[in-house]
Amino acid sequence: MNRILLALPLVALISCEQEAILEVASSPRPVQLWTVTATQSHPPIHFVGEVAPARTVDLGFEVDGTLEALPIAEGEMIRAGDVVAQLDSRRFELALESARADHTLAEKTRNRLASLREADTVSAAELDEAIAQETRARLTVETAKADLEDTILRAPFDSRVIARLTENYAAIGRLEPVIRLAPVNEIEVVIGVPEQLMAQFSPAQISEAKVRFSADPDQLFSARWLDYEAQVNRDTQTFGIRFSLTQTPPWPVLPGMTATLLITLAEGDSTLPRIPMSALQADADGAFFVWVVSDGTSNVTQRRIEVGLPHDNLVAVHAGLAPGEQVVAAGGAWLTDGMPVRGLERD
Repeated sequence: MNRILLALPLVALISCEQEAILEVASSPRPVQLWTVTATQSHPPIHFVGEVAPARTVDLGFEVDGTLEALPIAEGEMIRAGDVVAQLDSRRFELALESARADHTLAEKTRNRLASLREADTVSAAELDEAIAQETRARLTVETAKADLEDTILRAPFDSRVIARLTENYAAIGRLEPVIRLAPVNEIEVVIGVPEQLMAQFSPAQISEAKVRFSADPDQLFSARWLDYEAQVNRDTQTFGIRFSLTQTPPWPVLPGMTATLLITLAEGDSTLPRIPMSALQADADGAFFVWVVSDGTSNVTQRRIEVGLPHDNLVAVHAGLAPGEQVVAAGGAWLTDGMPVRGLERD
């Protein structure tokens, strides 16, 4: 009997604790709510990017030889036609002199046989052979002259020296790269776009692109979409998109510099519903979803959505939401399907 009397308070205590747990579990969870609206505001999207050379060209000699001079330094600006490298030309000069001597002899032989042919003392076949010999000798001279000219490597366009790929006195093979150049009048900025947003990002959606540099943050330079990298960056899980500047800054812009790209999208999606970036959650498949408050209740349900690009901490919703619906803007990480919520006042 005493054991029963002692157990009664314990049973009562357990019952009270269970009721308290049930009450806590059923009480609405405080969250921030957002009413979905379509806004006409269209601020530019800011992306931090990096300056990259528009294209690089590796230059090499058309002939092999020993590098005698590499007079330019990395980062140096050069003009079209400037000498960037030179081979030891002595054997090419000797080859040209030898070819000229052979040509002179062949020319004299041809002239002599032509005179003898007029006197009918040599056959036409002998004269034809002399003419062919003189032609071959002349072409050998032209080839030797071109080889000698090819011992001097000149810049094909105004450019900046990106890298010296060898050093003086090195043995250089034919077409072996010795220097890397990048055009100075072509500047590109590369930005990284998350893979979830890549499908909604295209040139047709961009009405204007501007680039800002820290050297003069008040000045903007026009740019245009160029291309994109088809392979994701494994470190950042972003795709690189390249924009080419259509205006060149008056100061040197070097590869690796940081730049801010301001993208204004076309007005086609200006009336789409928009929600805060903080409302977005990602499921196990990497797809975006939000918590939507069910009509007539305070319970939330999970719903997948298709999003566009962000605008000043808001993101356009292409599918899955309609204006007037309420979504959880903050606190969604702790929710489950069917859980009741109550809205908090936003600051």
